[in-house]
Amino acid sequence: MSSLKALLLIPAIAGLMACQPLPQPFQADARTKATSPLVRPIGETSIFVLPVAALPGGQGAALADALADALTEKEVAASATARSRLSSTLAIGLEPRGGDTLWHWTESSLDDGRQQPGGKPLGVAFDRLAAGDAGSLKQAAAIMAAAIADRLNETTIAAAQGAGSTPARLAVRECEGAPGDGNRSLRQAMREILILGGQTLLPDVSGADLVITCNVQVWADGPASERVAIEWALLGADGSRLGDVKQANRIPKGQLSQAWGNTAHIIAQGGWQGLSQIIDTRRRTRPALPPTKS
Repeated sequence: MSSLKALLLIPAIAGLMACQPLPQPFQADARTKATSPLVRPIGETSIFVLPVAALPGGQGAALADALADALTEKEVAASATARSRLSSTLAIGLEPRGGDTLWHWTESSLDDGRQQPGGKPLGVAFDRLAAGDAGSLKQAAAIMAAAIADRLNETTIAAAQGAGSTPARLAVRECEGAPGDGNRSLRQAMREILILGGQTLLPDVSGADLVITCNVQVWADGPASERVAIEWALLGADGSRLGDVKQANRIPKGQLSQAWGNTAHIIAQGGWQGLSQIIDTRRRTRPALPPTKS
């Protein structure tokens, strides 16, 4: 039985939290929308971007950080500061060439590797990258991220098409434990994400190959705040637990006691990102799903 446990931690110092205004629950600005603690689980098979060794001082780490942000904008789970045992590593090679820079990349995971062979013109002067010019670092990161994301997506699509297995029939149970209309809203949000993603979705668990469940816990964390923990689980047709994804955050008190609205969609998006990793891993290791029990 495979298992993926991704407990999301808030990137903040506990001693400072009481002095800071509480954010709206699970909302994020444009820069952090894809890295909000409840948007993407930490611990999934994401990419860890290594510092670029060809650049001096801290410029290699700065480019890695900018590249991780750019990949995130391309819907590729990436970080230059956090990794798990399931994370693959992304290494960038740079070489000055006149007024330009040649670059290549290699991604190494537990079971395979992908790379761009040789050197490709970057269109950004190496000297400006080495000097830590912010605009040049951002421009280089955007160019690299576009090429890497395209290649990773092509590989993923090809692997899925080559698998030849019957698509899994999914069902989503109503969540449990959520205040307000959270139980119904989270289930509906997850169903909408599956439909928009082209998944085979059944109206109930009867006949499903895989069943998604959800459990929510909310408890007091102070006079004006609460803690919320959400656990999505993936079950087999026989009810066996195949893996889970956990999300957690600190929110203003009572913010989830009524209608969840778009918050449910943000949370479900993060849950599905983790659950889909479990499904993809099982698909790679098991060409065909086990028959559904009648």
